[in-house]
Amino acid sequence: MLCVKVLELLPRFIENDFSEAEMEEIRRHIETCERCEAEYRAMLSLVDRLDQLPVVGVPSSFKSAIMHRLSKDMQGEEDPSS
Repeated sequence: MLCVKVLELLPRFIENDFSEAEMEEIRRHIETCERCEAEYRAMLSLVDRLDQLPVVGVPSSFKSAIMHRLSKDMQGEEDPSS
């Protein structure tokens, strides 16, 4: 498998989103390719750090504002502030 393809597939590989045969093919490539292994490890580290971030909610007014704007857009009205 080519590096460019493996690098493209790494997010899905990390999520275990392939058949066992596909996972094994990508795993073998990562084990034999320093560049792809480095990218894989960096991506794993990023995912780990992101998982440690606190969940941040949005104010309820945000949802109301978005829904109002979508309703206006669907009715063909233009927002003068944009």
